[in-house]
Amino acid sequence: MSFLIGCSSGSQEQATEAEAVSNPNLMFADYENLKLGFTTQNFLAAMPVSLETSKQFIDYAEQQGYAWLELRDPSAELSLEESQEIAAYAQEKGIEVSYAIQKGLLDEDFWPTFEKGLQNAGVFDGPKLIRSLASLSEFASDAAKQGWTPEELNLAVQYADSAAALAKEAGLQYVIENAGEPFFGNDNAYFGVADMFAQVSEQVGWQFDTANPFSVARVHGTVDSVRNYLRENVDNLFYIHLKSAENGQAQEVLGENPLPLPEVLQLLSEQSVSYVAIELQAVDNKEQAFANQEQSLDYLRAQGIVKGS
Repeated sequence: MSFLIGCSSGSQEQATEAEAVSNPNLMFADYENLKLGFTTQNFLAAMPVSLETSKQFIDYAEQQGYAWLELRDPSAELSLEESQEIAAYAQEKGIEVSYAIQKGLLDEDFWPTFEKGLQNAGVFDGPKLIRSLASLSEFASDAAKQGWTPEELNLAVQYADSAAALAKEAGLQYVIENAGEPFFGNDNAYFGVADMFAQVSEQVGWQFDTANPFSVARVHGTVDSVRNYLRENVDNLFYIHLKSAENGQAQEVLGENPLPLPEVLQLLSEQSVSYVAIELQAVDNKEQAFANQEQSLDYLRAQGIVKGS
């Protein structure tokens, strides 16, 4: 994919090149109401977020035939003016954008990041979402921690409700991704993301990661328990990360997952949850990151899930 990686955004040469390599839209073979995209997280270890790289991701999405992308701005480093320029560029290219920060509810810098991110998120055309993690620092700093304490759960619920209310005032939907916390709690020993969703207001939405319950989560859920939860709570789902886990590890390329990806996609289609973003375990080599993206598409094509070149 060197034709994209080395380009400088906005040039006439690039625009001509983009037209030359433009492909038919990537489509789900059996789920025409779903939109295929990717998260820029796949590339951030090699291409940190900036105005230039964000435009390059949009070019890549257009050239490859993706419908949308999740723009990951972990610490809300993009300025409002940069976000507006990126949004205008994406609109010109016909790519929908959803904005995401990479902070957990209990992180010390959650609120300043969220408040800045909220301004950025509002300028993009697309699903009109702002996404964060449920947890991050409290598990990253304690390798023995299995789940939230009752006090942490209460704070997470309060903060999620407050963030959702602010998002609603801004004309956005706040969504939370299941991440390092356990998917389910263990009686009163510790608590997980399902316990949080059971207590938050109806304004708080869910962004499901298909691999995290079986890899990133400190305590892994069983396939049947996650499957049942998904079926019972799909009405609160706004988009998913299509990601694979194997032997307890998130994968750099899509493949089989404990909860089969086609099963998840079928349920999304039935419930008209349209947005699907490919997420891969990030690598710090630019060429390899793009190769992993292409290999993941090849897997989806080989499985008859996606069509288009």
